[in-house]
Amino acid sequence: MRRFLAIIGVVSLWATVGAAQEESTPAGARRQAATEEETWEAEKDSTVEIEPAEEPPPRLRAPSLEGLDLPAEELDAAEDDLPDDFESEEEMAAEDAALLGMAEPPASDPTLASWTNPRPVFSLSGYFRVRGSMNNNFHLSRQPLERLTGEPFGRWIGIDAGENNQGVLPAGGCSGPPSSPATQDQRCAGSKSIRFANMRLRLQPTLSLSDNIRLHMMVDVFDNLVLGSTPDVKSVNQFGQVTGRAPGVPVDSLTLTQPPPESFRNTIGDNIRVRRAWGEVTNSTIGQLRFGRMGHQWGLGMLWNAGVGTNILDTQLDSDFQTEIDRIQLIGKFKDIFFGVSWDFVNKGFTVDPLGDIQAIARDGTRNDDTRQWSFLVARRMDPLKQLKRLKKGKWVFNGGAYFIYRTQFLSTSTAPLLGTPEEIESLFVRRDAKVYIPDGWFQVLWKDLRLEIEVGAILGKIQNTAAGEFPPTAEDAPFKLRQWGIAFEGEYRFLNKKLGVFVKGGVASGDPDVVGLSQYEDLATQPVGSKNISTFSFAADYRIDLILFREILGRVAGAYYFAPAISYDLIHTDFGRVFGAKLDFIYSRAMFEQQTYSSQPNLGAELDLSLYYRTENGPSATDGFYAAFQYAVLFPLNGLKYLGVDGIREPGTEGLSVGNAQVWRLILGIQF
Repeated sequence: MRRFLAIIGVVSLWATVGAAQEESTPAGARRQAATEEETWEAEKDSTVEIEPAEEPPPRLRAPSLEGLDLPAEELDAAEDDLPDDFESEEEMAAEDAALLGMAEPPASDPTLASWTNPRPVFSLSGYFRVRGSMNNNFHLSRQPLERLTGEPFGRWIGIDAGENNQGVLPAGGCSGPPSSPATQDQRCAGSKSIRFANMRLRLQPTLSLSDNIRLHMMVDVFDNLVLGSTPDVKSVNQFGQVTGRAPGVPVDSLTLTQPPPESFRNTIGDNIRVRRAWGEVTNSTIGQLRFGRMGHQWGLGMLWNAGVGTNILDTQLDSDFQTEIDRIQLIGKFKDIFFGVSWDFVNKGFTVDPLGDIQAIARDGTRNDDTRQWSFLVARRMDPLKQLKRLKKGKWVFNGGAYFIYRTQFLSTSTAPLLGTPEEIESLFVRRDAKVYIPDGWFQVLWKDLRLEIEVGAILGKIQNTAAGEFPPTAEDAPFKLRQWGIAFEGEYRFLNKKLGVFVKGGVASGDPDVVGLSQYEDLATQPVGSKNISTFSFAADYRIDLILFREILGRVAGAYYFAPAISYDLIHTDFGRVFGAKLDFIYSRAMFEQQTYSSQPNLGAELDLSLYYRTENGPSATDGFYAAFQYAVLFPLNGLKYLGVDGIREPGTEGLSVGNAQVWRLILGIQF
């Protein structure tokens, strides 16, 4: 009888462990993933960065090792048959505790007792990417170069363009036998194309101390590091001063390795950038408390964009910018309605950080130059499973919400250089008297494979003394009115089992007839003349609609409107995330006010973007696996990007000159995990 019971116990244990192992195999995982396909279909269109208070159950469970429920006398008899070296349950528990104790960090105080809390759970997600790009004629052939010292076109001219685009004359010349000194006919022609590649490793760890308490981070390693940018060609001392050539490298043509980037020694910028760190404490009755530096996302991401991407061609793998915010936020939920309020720290102004005291803790210099902000939100987001059931039945789903920010600032010290005397410090203050109101509404409609989504936002209020970068700052008599507004719309419908997609994007950002310029690199606030209204609205830099004009040349959508239809077809489109297809976009753009363009003409450009993309099969969550894409785009500049001319008379120095098309070839390789 005892042997029979022992055999039953062994068989039961083997079956339990075997079931768990099967779940961990690719086939088992695929079956498990298939059961979650519906949840993924409902969640993949989510754009509001609000997490529900209740977490979904884990995908895999550890095998159960519960013993048999036998009478005490039979258990005693069974123990008599055990070998002498058999370890009891108490002995094994003590041994496990000793092993876990070896992994504990040493205590600073040796009298402190060992930890007794449950071990935290650590999870890691993120991606690694390498991108190559060849940008051709992004300055649109605009010349002469002395007019292009400003933005946005001059930043795309190669450093070898030389004066009046005549090229450079290097020592030895560029043609014929090397000569010293080189003659003028030995000049090198400037580069019309810029070719480079960069890389980024993004780590997003989460430390779950319990079901209700979590710590999150976002860390970028080699953030957009240009490949080949840190060769071992120079020797640098501990103060960042170049002391000569690197040992073993007589000339830069014979470089041997790539040392890691180090700020102000062989590059500008750090190896590792910690972008976010915040905590979350969830209470099923009260809600969720968030505090720290976190991502800031709302709606389509028109105004606040955390850089997460929304689809395979707008993936975070190709993201460059994101919105972060320092805040303390409380979010509550009642059924499908979310409520939120936050106290935000957007700008503390002058910060005291003594250089002479290496252990000094930085602090705020004064509260008078602080920018204070409070935010409020209410949003309706249907439960993903409930939403999927309605869509399967052919019913409509409506999601949406409202977000409001109130911001104030009395004084400003933003133009301050490093000063020390009381007189110098007093001279850096300027009265701002800013009161800013930022409402934003978002609405989403879903039906079967149809998605319609719109976001409408505005920046209203008043502000004093807007001249940027002046020191000492100048005062003005009357405040400026803030009258900025923007709209972004996206539509999508899928045919043929989601293989064929039809898309349309449209948007408008208010402009300002009293400002010249449309790019983020120009001063869009200072009003040289006009009605003292600051009205140029700018989209978030990571809300992208194209590959050249707004993404690269102008930096973001501002003071313009656009219409962008697109079509895609997936040759491969599986339920487990494997996709191979192509997409074609057309983008037409036009300025809100012709006075704001570079030639006083409203039409900006027409652009064609072609993309080929591939993603490996990774399960319904589609958050891990290999990703690759090849993209080609061409921009046809219209009159608004050409040279200024009035009644057929061109600006002096531009007679006979014309602008040219811009092109880009891009390759993206990445791994998501």
